[in-house]
Amino acid sequence: MFDWRNPAWLLLLASPLGCSSNGDAASADDASVGPVDATADATMDADVDGAPVLPSEVTFPSTFMWGTSTAAFQVEKGDSNTDWAAWAALPGKIKDGGTPDIGGDDALNHIPGDIALMTAEGHNSYRFSIEMARVFPSQFQLDSNLPDATGVAAYDSLIAQLRAAHITPLVTLNHFALGNWEDDVSQSGSPQGWENATTTTEFTKFCTFAAARWGKDVDWWVTINEPLSVVLGGYLQGSFPPGVVLGIDRGLSVYRAFVYAHAACYDAIKAADTVDADGDGQASRISVAAALRTFHPYDPTDSSDVAATAHVKYVANDWFLNAVTRGDLDYDFDGTLTGPNDVTGDPSLKGRLDYIGVNYYTDTQVSGDHGLVLPAPISASLFLSDLPTLRPKSDFNWDIYPEGFGTVLDEAAGYGLPIVVTENGVADVNDVMRGRFIAEHLLELGAANLRGDNVLGYFHWSLLDNFEWANGYCPHFGLHSVDPTTAVRTKRASADVYSSIIRAGKVTQSQIDALPPYGAPSFCE
Repeated sequence: MFDWRNPAWLLLLASPLGCSSNGDAASADDASVGPVDATADATMDADVDGAPVLPSEVTFPSTFMWGTSTAAFQVEKGDSNTDWAAWAALPGKIKDGGTPDIGGDDALNHIPGDIALMTAEGHNSYRFSIEMARVFPSQFQLDSNLPDATGVAAYDSLIAQLRAAHITPLVTLNHFALGNWEDDVSQSGSPQGWENATTTTEFTKFCTFAAARWGKDVDWWVTINEPLSVVLGGYLQGSFPPGVVLGIDRGLSVYRAFVYAHAACYDAIKAADTVDADGDGQASRISVAAALRTFHPYDPTDSSDVAATAHVKYVANDWFLNAVTRGDLDYDFDGTLTGPNDVTGDPSLKGRLDYIGVNYYTDTQVSGDHGLVLPAPISASLFLSDLPTLRPKSDFNWDIYPEGFGTVLDEAAGYGLPIVVTENGVADVNDVMRGRFIAEHLLELGAANLRGDNVLGYFHWSLLDNFEWANGYCPHFGLHSVDPTTAVRTKRASADVYSSIIRAGKVTQSQIDALPPYGAPSFCE
């Protein structure tokens, strides 16, 4: 999960003269452009007009995967050998100066209690990540296959306790953080992290180790979480390691590298995980967690905005999936496969997804000529929060847009693979939106399944409030709050809404109507 949610991203994409603190990416001269009233908002939502009317009730199969998602660096303590630990220690990099080691969840020391929360609330699955730099704290240990015994034991225990509680683990092998030997945050001027081929080689070694070690208990895998988010955060916004601002060429080289890293990890897992842990006839099911959004033109009457929107949607939602399902690598990101370095049907990339992992949060506006337009091949500006619509807003000032959830599920279904919703959630410290948010999005999911989308599971982000990357502890996504001093978990009312849907195996429009309307957000500014 990336801080697309971070209004600071919009400061980067604003006009050169700056923008308001609420994240409006348009300059003062552009303030009248884009939808600003109910009529215009309806125009913006035109992709939903004419769509099938939602049913009054949807049901979910008994095999449906219900759970929550977390990420290692966000909920653990002591991941000190990561680039993110070094990054968080730099002054000004984390909005509130926070770090997971102070006031965090300390999840590896609260495994029984957290599993008890899942069990009590009816969850049958849990998505989490295994931190490579906890298992292999140095390059020497990774290259020599000398894992840290304490790190391995921690994940052994987590997986064993999940299995004992009849909770299916879904394991992510890279959720943003890298070893600090792979990504040196003090040397951002030189190639770092995924820019270097050695990182893919080392990641593949880790995938082999993880699949061999835990494959007997794990059938569900995510190789990489949100590849494009690393590009946006690390090479355009500069809010992620290595902290490059507007390094578009370097960032797109990373995006390409992720395609090959995923494919190599996919093959490594298939070779090393040969045990069918769940008894469903398949030893491993592997995907990437793709951050999918809906995209609308900033001004629907501006042909430049319409064209830019189509291209950004292609780069953000389609480009990566095309490469790892069809083997079609559009090297220059121009939307064709006619360039000198483009590849069609590459057998080393094709067919490297068993399902599609979908992370969905909200909507985006795109312009070809308003705000700061990124250079080619993007050639667009993005408006990610504080959209001028009448939709309710989250604490991140993101639109709450459940209709878009149905849109991205339908688009993902076009690849002909099953879908697992690997993240979906809302920043809501006062818990005045989350219950309705969950119910409305699950109604959309159920309706998508009635249309034939074959969604197998839903993982809410998140089980706990946690360290939200560059934003620190301001945004609260958890079904449970966490006391920063004692790490005591406290259930929010929205957890019961989710639990009631799980136990009933259905969600109804009447149930949604009975929930309180969306409350006022508490913006993370």
